[in-house]
Amino acid sequence: MPLLSQSEFKRLSQSASDYSASIYLPTHVAGPEIQQDPIRLKNLLGEAETKLLEAGLDKRGGQQLLQPGFDLLEDDGFWRHQSQGLALFLTTESMELYRLPLEFESLVVVGDRFHLKPLLPLFSSDRYFYLLALSQNQVRLFQATRYHISEVTLERVPTSLDEALRYDDPEAQLHFHNVSGSGSVPNYHGHGVGTDDNKDNIRRFLRTVNEGLHPYLNQEDAPLVIASVDYLQPIYREVNTYPHLLEDGVSGNPDEAKPEDLRQAAWEKVAGLLEESQQQAVVHYNNLKSTDQASDRLPDLLPAACRGQVDVLFTKANAHCWGQFDFNSGQLQQHDQPQPHDQDLLDLAAVQTFLQGGTVYVLDEEAMPTQTPAAAVYRYTLAT
Repeated sequence: MPLLSQSEFKRLSQSASDYSASIYLPTHVAGPEIQQDPIRLKNLLGEAETKLLEAGLDKRGGQQLLQPGFDLLEDDGFWRHQSQGLALFLTTESMELYRLPLEFESLVVVGDRFHLKPLLPLFSSDRYFYLLALSQNQVRLFQATRYHISEVTLERVPTSLDEALRYDDPEAQLHFHNVSGSGSVPNYHGHGVGTDDNKDNIRRFLRTVNEGLHPYLNQEDAPLVIASVDYLQPIYREVNTYPHLLEDGVSGNPDEAKPEDLRQAAWEKVAGLLEESQQQAVVHYNNLKSTDQASDRLPDLLPAACRGQVDVLFTKANAHCWGQFDFNSGQLQQHDQPQPHDQDLLDLAAVQTFLQGGTVYVLDEEAMPTQTPAAAVYRYTLAT
């Protein structure tokens, strides 16, 4: 199952329904603990049913909404193929689920939108990235995180140099279909290593790969790491149009490497970038925290986040601030315990910041730059 992409996250955030249930469950990849996972989900589904009743949905409606989740309890094959965390999003019309390499706290939230803050580490500290394993004989695209890698099924992307250059007419390269083991192999002249003809053929091949990846990378901002022999990397960078390609790639022939080895080598490149970015963000906040361009007060930063004025938001993992916020009036109510029709205000601030182009860091308590559960750097100075 592919990881949650940024475009899917945005779609989930817009899937509004009067009764939306978000369920998060820590799961196990192997071991006897797997047998306990369906029991834990059953308990969470029962909690969700209670909250739906409290929110005003009748018992029959609640049972129908949650039935797809209950159906999973008896699916042994489903539970044998888990990652570290399971996220379910249910409405009266549909259920969507994601098996993700994130360690969730057990959590049920019912409201008029999905609770999405636990997913945001996929776009920051534990973020996903793309790995392009590239050789003249094989092209593979992987989606990966610190602990997980899965191959993306590609269509209309050449499988090899020969596939990309099957036609003598360079324009015809745009009309191939992803076929393995079929078709005649063209006869190229001047195909020796280092010749101008060969470099031109490789450049045409890599340009076609770049164009074929557009549907998979469009609307994404995940880092892309190339794994290839050294001489291919500068040529691919010449034709690349994806703006988040990392300068430092993984060297060597990826055809001879296991996906897990590629993931580990690529994560070293991505992790350094993420750590540097987070440290710079913390320093920037500390430099501004005594000014009107930063705040760690939720009543200040939440309206700013909803108006698209937050550039960077830090929020504590597994922390919740329950209440209600009326954007039109600016009225904010906070409660120690969740009340019917409450929402997690930290979730609202985080999701709104992310959707409007800000960066969100979901951090452990010791990594937070403040003692409060949220802190923000604004895009510009806000009047007090």
